[in-house]
Amino acid sequence: MLNKCDRRWLYIVAPLLLVFMGILVGFVLAEVGFRTYKLSKPSSFRLAASAYGQFDEQFGQQFVPHSKNVLSQITNGRVVWCYGIVASANADGLGGRSTLTDAQDADYVILTTGDSFSHWKRSDLTVPDAVESLLNTRTDRKIVNLNFARGGYGILQMLTMAAGMYPAVKPDLIVIQFISDDLTRGRWWTRESVIDSRKRAQRSSHPNGFEDPRLTSDEVIVDEQATEEWCQRQLTESSPDGVVKAATNYYHTYLRARGVAVEPFSFTKSYLIDALWMKFFDRPFYTDSSVRFIQPRVTLEDFLTDQSYHEAIQKLKSFGVPIVLIHLPRKAEILAGNPMLLQDEARIWTYLEKDLDTRIVTFSTLPNVPVVPQTIDLEPHDGHPNLDGIMFYGEYVTMAIQRYVSAETRPSLQRIPVRHSGSSQPGNP
Repeated sequence: MLNKCDRRWLYIVAPLLLVFMGILVGFVLAEVGFRTYKLSKPSSFRLAASAYGQFDEQFGQQFVPHSKNVLSQITNGRVVWCYGIVASANADGLGGRSTLTDAQDADYVILTTGDSFSHWKRSDLTVPDAVESLLNTRTDRKIVNLNFARGGYGILQMLTMAAGMYPAVKPDLIVIQFISDDLTRGRWWTRESVIDSRKRAQRSSHPNGFEDPRLTSDEVIVDEQATEEWCQRQLTESSPDGVVKAATNYYHTYLRARGVAVEPFSFTKSYLIDALWMKFFDRPFYTDSSVRFIQPRVTLEDFLTDQSYHEAIQKLKSFGVPIVLIHLPRKAEILAGNPMLLQDEARIWTYLEKDLDTRIVTFSTLPNVPVVPQTIDLEPHDGHPNLDGIMFYGEYVTMAIQRYVSAETRPSLQRIPVRHSGSSQPGNP
């Protein structure tokens, strides 16, 4: 028989225990449902014909002159879409049409840096190319817009690139084009390597970290046979060929080796918690998996203690030329009418404006804005801009900077060549 005191504790503990069990059962069911959802998602990756990005100790990445980046999309073991040439390098290893030689005879020179939205190509055209053409037409002068953008760059590397390349370019204007996600992207370095007879396009969060699997990831799967012509043929084939099968097998082996493959019966990890943590804090919940992601991330504290950031800011302000930061809105942000920022992104935005004594240009604050095309990206295959999107962003950036393109002619300036591939080598090759 329970005494009066025991019954009192039972009345308190029993409801709490029931609530706890209800929460636990609900969480387990949610976790099972989420794992089922992840397992049902298509297995998809990009296959590249080459390791496009080469190692650069100072800037993280450079491109071999006249090289190109051709991508194919593999889903559930089949080629489902051909990107074609998404980027290519000119004679100086830059991503746009104009070269340093073009800049020597220009009336006005712009140095543009940014991420893949500025480096991305459709029909051999990038956003900086579109800006250059529009300014040439509207000013009736020779405007050169040099494209130093890199796919995957964050604000930290964009500032370092702009500050580092100013002495070679001597631009009249520096333009930094970024999307919201770039604000918390950390620094990274890429290299081309051959491991176990397979060519690899690797990215590391440290210039000497390529031998550390905790710091290094594969950007894409590489096979030199995966050309644009090959991709088009595979779209109509009844079954995948050896290239697709080998790439798919490698992709799944890679995921398992990195510990990021979905393990439906794992009792040591919650995929639901990890997904929610990524959504709200932009980083995985599990420390041991945070280094397995291709894109390194920084917090506000990391950003503000980055010594190279402060060095770049000081250099840029000492050059005495206008510096324009332009936010490129994604489709959802255009519909929302303002940038969609996480907490650290918003705070970094504020520090950028303060440190550079400027206001970031946004689509919603321009007095006149271009008409938004019905479709500006390549969804459902990819979120990067289609040709209409490139022209739209080109018009938007042109409207933001046209007032800086002064009427005076540009004096002749001596510039040094852009470094070509092979000028620096990664540590611990």
